[in-house]
Amino acid sequence: MVIGVSGLMSGLDTESIISKMMSIEQRPILLLQQQEAAYQSKISALGTLKGVLADLQTAAAALKKTDLFAGFSATSANTTVLTASADNTAVAGTYQVEVTALAKAQQVRSSSFAASSDVVGTGTLTIRVGTNTAVNVTINSTNNTLAGIAQAINDANTDVTAGVVNDGLGNYYLTLASKETGTSNTISFTIDDDDLVDNDAKGLSKLYNDPAGQTMFETQPAANAKLKVNGIAVERAGNIIDDLLEGVTMTLKSSDPGTPFEVKVARDVGSVSSKITTFVEKYNKAYSSLQSLQASDPEAGNIGALQGDSTARILQMRLQNFLTTAVDGVDDSVNSLSALGVSADEDGKLSFDSATFTAAYEEHRDDVVAFFTQTTDGSEGFAVQVDSMLETYLQSTTGLLATKEEGLNRSVERLGDQVERIARRLAKREESLRNQFAALEELLSQFQTTSGTLTNQLEALSNLSAQISGNKK
Repeated sequence: MVIGVSGLMSGLDTESIISKMMSIEQRPILLLQQQEAAYQSKISALGTLKGVLADLQTAAAALKKTDLFAGFSATSANTTVLTASADNTAVAGTYQVEVTALAKAQQVRSSSFAASSDVVGTGTLTIRVGTNTAVNVTINSTNNTLAGIAQAINDANTDVTAGVVNDGLGNYYLTLASKETGTSNTISFTIDDDDLVDNDAKGLSKLYNDPAGQTMFETQPAANAKLKVNGIAVERAGNIIDDLLEGVTMTLKSSDPGTPFEVKVARDVGSVSSKITTFVEKYNKAYSSLQSLQASDPEAGNIGALQGDSTARILQMRLQNFLTTAVDGVDDSVNSLSALGVSADEDGKLSFDSATFTAAYEEHRDDVVAFFTQTTDGSEGFAVQVDSMLETYLQSTTGLLATKEEGLNRSVERLGDQVERIARRLAKREESLRNQFAALEELLSQFQTTSGTLTNQLEALSNLSAQISGNKK
């Protein structure tokens, strides 16, 4: 409990005196707290640095993967007619393609009805597309309307899509569309009518457009896709074709007979360029962060949290040194970042010229791949080296930054212990001061009481002496 000292007897502002004395004695705590704040600032700075370096490492790791360089791309000169993509099994080449017809799915309709709610009949519908397995659909009193039959067909997971179409003239039709295109995927639709007659216009067989012939009306015939590739006419059942050019998938969008265009299959330079662009962006961010954290401009009040830190300084130097990295066994014409379109300005910021890279990649692909991905001991590729170097800093337990953080955290803990010990001592010191001032006030109170008593006694003696003198006269 804090003892209050009023200073009533002494006339002193004892609370102010105690406060000022304690303020002086607390200066060691303030110095320790300032030191702790500096450590915490460094810990925060290391966290920021780890974040940007982790992004840079991810970008480097992407460039060391050989799969990145194994890819192909396929481009169409007329994407309104055809789009194309390629996988790693593709073969480079240029093809003249002409799309003369798209593949189509067969569509059929029933006879007409007055409404979608018309009751048709009951029985079993058997639906089959091409050589696929036939599916039986049971029609009973719960689903025997035109709309109910369409729903039952869709619920049965057949190879067709059913619907009800109103032509606007008072006619409602059950429609069936094959889910698969091509002439081999025609619809077979048969009815087993519960009225035991399957070829009349009564009951479920009313669905037939031609009950006697037991057929539906074809509104769109099935058709194959037709195209020419380098003058060779080909057909396919679907509009997505992946077996015509090795490793290439072509998606037909529309037909344009008589108008051939180019489809080019080549190494996928774009994906590699994109990864290099990402690396350059992450490098610039990491490098800028290192510069900011090591800033030293006292006049402007700009002192980085890692100013003078040897770990940050060495890391920055190592990153700069990578810019001139050469790899053993790689052709000199592509054995540097600058030869591949990556250059640095006077501030150390990188930029990337994709055209330069594309030219180098097309002419010296194997050497470019080796420059980034080579794993030979002692002559690792650029991306392999950067990834490995950054791992020594970022490893979660033994990395250089983790070790540095751990040391700073221990220092913060030690400072906290010192502050706590000093705070306990100062609390006792304040208590002692308050007790001393309280004792002083008590002593002054006693002196004042004694003084009053002595004054009264002296006055009494004076009065007595005066009285005695008067009596003698």
